[in-house]
Amino acid sequence: MFYAPLLFNTLGFGEEASLMSTVITGGVNVIATLVSMLTVDRFGRRALFLEGGLQMIISQVAVGIMIGGKFGVSGEGSLTKDEANLLLCLICTYVAAFAWSWGPLGWLVPSEVC
Repeated sequence: MFYAPLLFNTLGFGEEASLMSTVITGGVNVIATLVSMLTVDRFGRRALFLEGGLQMIISQVAVGIMIGGKFGVSGEGSLTKDEANLLLCLICTYVAAFAWSWGPLGWLVPSEVC
């Protein structure tokens, strides 16, 4: 999250777009953490871990395929506006999955064990 503006800027987003994309991913992080707090007792820790892990894998594979296909080995290329929006959605999907599963539950489960 700390390097998000630099990541988005490197991918070809403008200065304002990279900062706005960072704000969007931060908002998704906050909302998804609240979702985790409200649903962890209803669905259980295991279900959230499994669902979040699967969602993170799928979104990161999609991000990797998209960036690899556009930028390749040379690292040169560009994203259209629609591709940039799709990339932002995939990154937000990953952030949401982490924020309602492995992020907060990684701290909750060990404290419950103790």
